Amino acid sequence: MTSNNNKLTVMVTGASGFLGNELVNQLLQEDNIRVVAVTSKPDDIKLKYLSFDLLALYTSNWQETLKEEVDVIVNCAFPRTSQPDELAKGILFTEKLVRYAHKLKIKSLINISSQSVYTQKDKIITNEKALISPETLYGMAKYSCERIVELLCKEYKMNYSNIRLASLTGLNFDVRMTNRFVDAALNGEKITIYGGKQKISYLEVRDTAEALIRMILSEASEWENAYNLGNNEAVTLLELISIVQRESRKYNKKEINVELLEEKNSFNNLIDSNLFYSTFNWRPNFTVEKMIKELCKHKSISG
Repeated sequence: MTSNNNKLTVMVTGASGFLGNELVNQLLQEDNIRVVAVTSKPDDIKLKYLSFDLLALYTSNWQETLKEEVDVIVNCAFPRTSQPDELAKGILFTEKLVRYAHKLKIKSLINISSQSVYTQKDKIITNEKALISPETLYGMAKYSCERIVELLCKEYKMNYSNIRLASLTGLNFDVRMTNRFVDAALNGEKITIYGGKQKISYLEVRDTAEALIRMILSEASEWENAYNLGNNEAVTLLELISIVQRESRKYNKKEINVELLEEKNSFNNLIDSNLFYSTFNWRPNFTVEKMIKELCKHKSISG
């Protein structure tokens, strides 16, 4: 079911965040989609999308002022923090969002959750049947939101899915290890790593938005209640460093000093995303090597 002359109207919460911003950007390129953006920082996106057909932009009072008929909500709004008070606000927002969605007769909700609902230690099962075992306050808060979404959406007979998202990376997401390693390599700084055999995997934010749009355009009544969304490609920490060394040398001829310290940590942030891949006929475009190549080029130009 679509509204507005057969165009699908999609509301994105957290629209000025790392993922929300990219999702809005890509949704606006789709001819058959209209976008409603909800953000606590409207100035961050108002000018950026001035030339696009952004249907509406709302802040915290969207529940009382929403005039558009929305088909799908993608909830990207959640604090990236470990502060208990901020996490509590994120949980409360999720509950209010689902309740208001029901009140406004919105039929479908995609809730962005996190792989942190699983253990981050080495594990055998990494698909959606893996044991739920949050090890951080953030992971526990994300799982709490999943339960809120599941219980309320079932009560309200809303289509829903919790997307357990992998670790994201992107050109300007400098908190991520990939970006920090590339910065250090280009600046000729020492890189210190612990262990080196830990397996890591990243999903590029542009791939993530593309995958979510593929899901948005599908039949919501057929969604599974939870999907892992990540990149099935994995590298060890040492392999990641090797790629950074090789690619950064194209822009910086200095030798990179890598200090390897002992670490027995069995960290493993892998998730099996085959269910999402097969359901929506989608695969990531960015490999780790492609991410690093683009990062090195981008940072060498931007200085």
